[in-house]
Amino acid sequence: MRVLLVILLLAPNALWAASASGNIEALSAQLSPFWQTLRPACLMALEPEVQSAVTPRVNFLDERLVGNQLEKALSASARDRSSQWSSPVWSSRDKLERSALKLADREPLREYFFKLQTQTPNPERTQLVTDIQYMSEQLNFVLRKELWKTCHALGLSQIPLAQLETAVEQRWLAQQEKVRLQLKRELAAFYFYSFRQTSNAKLQEFADVAKGLIPWVKSTSVSIEEHFAALRGQLLAVPLNVIPDAVDEPFPADRPWPPSPSQGLLQP
Repeated sequence: MRVLLVILLLAPNALWAASASGNIEALSAQLSPFWQTLRPACLMALEPEVQSAVTPRVNFLDERLVGNQLEKALSASARDRSSQWSSPVWSSRDKLERSALKLADREPLREYFFKLQTQTPNPERTQLVTDIQYMSEQLNFVLRKELWKTCHALGLSQIPLAQLETAVEQRWLAQQEKVRLQLKRELAAFYFYSFRQTSNAKLQEFADVAKGLIPWVKSTSVSIEEHFAALRGQLLAVPLNVIPDAVDEPFPADRPWPPSPSQGLLQP
């Protein structure tokens, strides 16, 4: 089931550590698994002859789309010193979220996801959960966006970087709402399920801390975008394999089979 797979991939990032560096490490750890999941779709979207031409670029991304590369690029963001990171609410959140990821809760979590598609939770509680999941949702969304845009750049010829970014952005816009909605639904299911026995007053504490970190989330999102834009520039510098031009072979002048005597006309 896709929803369970995605939530499990999100698990390291859903359990936010109480530090900027811990969150960046958790987010970066997802990069390689996401790329390996996306890789076949990237290739299938290309024309058959182009699929073999992009092999050097795919190999380049295999080496670059790993956690330590992204973590290193975001090292400046990891030095955030906001007092929100020292709040005691992180410990409470951690216990609730880890509990929701236990094996025994996998099936109830799956059922909770589908339940939320047909039933609307209380508006006040919905807003609280929305505020709480903003950090996870935004950073995961930016990571997916930049991976998809990099995927779209695979088969492009060498063009100026500005032109490249315009091209991949246009292709991304055609799918962004679908990706955003799916991510929002899956994270909402996880957080609603995690906090199902938590009072609104406690959720308000979680939300207040989360909202205080919005500036950090936005600056980190920009850093992720800049890292991938630079990576796409390097990607286009990797030459494509030469695709041989198709040549039509001429028809043979003589028949390749020995002539046989004419059978003549059929007699009535």
